[in-house]
Amino acid sequence: MSVNPTFQSPDDGDPQASPTSQAAIIQIDTALESMRDSGFDLTAAAGEPIDNSIEAGATHIKIATTFGPQKRSIEEIAFADNGRGIKTEILALALSMGFSTRYGQRGSLGRFGVGLKLAGLSLGRRIDVYTKLPGDDVIRHAYLDLQEISKKQQTHIQAREVPAWPAAYEHLMRNQDGTPVDSGTLVIYGRIDKLDGGGPYGTSLDEKLADLRNFIARAYRKFLDQGVIIQLNDTKITLFDPLFLLDNPRILKRYPKEDMHGTVIDADDIPIADGHSIHVTVTIVPAIFRWRSGEGGLRDRDGRDIREFQIADGVGKISMVRNGREINYDIVPKLLPAGVDKVDRYIGIEVTFPAELDSFFQVRNVKRGAVPVDKLRSELRQWLDRPVRSARRAIRSHWGEIETQERAAAQAHAEATAAAARAEKTAPMGQAGKDLTDQESEEILQELLEDLGVADDQEKAEEVREQVKQNPFTLVDGAWRGKEMFEIDHLNGKAIIHLNHRHPFIRDIYDRLKAVADDGANGVEPEELLALIRKTQTALDTLFLAYAKAENMHPKPSQFDDLRSYWGQFTQSYLQELRNEE
Repeated sequence: MSVNPTFQSPDDGDPQASPTSQAAIIQIDTALESMRDSGFDLTAAAGEPIDNSIEAGATHIKIATTFGPQKRSIEEIAFADNGRGIKTEILALALSMGFSTRYGQRGSLGRFGVGLKLAGLSLGRRIDVYTKLPGDDVIRHAYLDLQEISKKQQTHIQAREVPAWPAAYEHLMRNQDGTPVDSGTLVIYGRIDKLDGGGPYGTSLDEKLADLRNFIARAYRKFLDQGVIIQLNDTKITLFDPLFLLDNPRILKRYPKEDMHGTVIDADDIPIADGHSIHVTVTIVPAIFRWRSGEGGLRDRDGRDIREFQIADGVGKISMVRNGREINYDIVPKLLPAGVDKVDRYIGIEVTFPAELDSFFQVRNVKRGAVPVDKLRSELRQWLDRPVRSARRAIRSHWGEIETQERAAAQAHAEATAAAARAEKTAPMGQAGKDLTDQESEEILQELLEDLGVADDQEKAEEVREQVKQNPFTLVDGAWRGKEMFEIDHLNGKAIIHLNHRHPFIRDIYDRLKAVADDGANGVEPEELLALIRKTQTALDTLFLAYAKAENMHPKPSQFDDLRSYWGQFTQSYLQELRNEE
């Protein structure tokens, strides 16, 4: 059994010291209380024992929470692993502030000697550690209890042999086949007083546990990818890689026939100091998750919910990975070109570095928050400029292509006719064409089918008939010799409009604008586009002038007053519907 003081105090036997000339280096009880606010939240506090388990070679880590009455609080959190265990001579020291077998070392996940202790005490007032060494039948236990320390009941940390694992957690110390682990460690954060539901304005326990699950899935993704199993309340955690380069089992299961890997835009090493480098990777998420603009990372190509893949939460965030373990996933100010862009949610950026470069990333002992120093930030910003801009262009270019394809697949005039149809729900009903006989109506429909080239296709012909029946307007593309810009067939209050694509206004203005819109302006130089806009403005002026001339050809133009009023009125209402859709 090993016995060690909680804190080493000055030598009380100094003959030169008077009762008032010396004091303990640390007031143990108040010092430990003040250390409880050390910057650990649930995710950071859980990370410390998980780090230790991985350092101990564990292949299976289990986390279990014990809830208070009505599940309004968490009273204990247990972390169990099948690692190498803790050597007998250092078990008590493992709970002593400042002690670490890896103190100052940079080849591991920790090096400060305060992680587990501060992490556990940040949530509760007691930490218990049970451990078993390989081939040893003995289970040993040590603990740190602030309540006992404040009452002077605990003055030292002692390691003692115990007959068994705690009954409440014995099931955690078993292998997948149910047999007891040959070795392992059980850490219990107890007397927790900082994990409750948070009240009406706080974060619920379900949300906190969901955040913990997401944190583990992302922070330990590289270990999960190598086969380490981490469970939270009996549910296996699957990795989440914001770069989408590692295989996520949930994604592969949902999309078995798709390539669900991200596209690497660029990746390279940047030498920093003393032969050490950082590795930077920029990717864009799989196209199925960024199929069209406006989805916000919430839906896939087919409209299915993808919030579990956390794409919407990643706008502008950069993953900082130290020795294979992510220690920061957040926006780093002044690092992305032109600031954070909304499309950056679809861009994955990862900076990996060895612990030897901790000082360049201002790594703190809570292993959360890695911000590059100014000189490194400047170099990173310069390196990221090209691939991030390239990634943004690729995303927007894809959106343009998809929009073009979808517009081509839909009816050419669907957007305008749909807006007009919505407006018509509250507009006066059209009066023209109500006196047509059934035969005359059928002749108009038959001409329409022939113009569309579907007269001999029964299925498509029926679709057109149904469209005319359901919609107040039908726009049809045509071409004929003549001065008419369009012709209209009035059919029982409905209208079929035939556009004449041989007319100069349709051919030179309308068709050119439509071509640019359908193609997303690909290949059109800015000067050419500006010239088209100016030409369109002049053509619209000409259109108004030509209408005025048409009225002027009649000796009594007042008869067109209602026509102008209706035209302006319905143009306004249809445009309003289009704006509502934007």
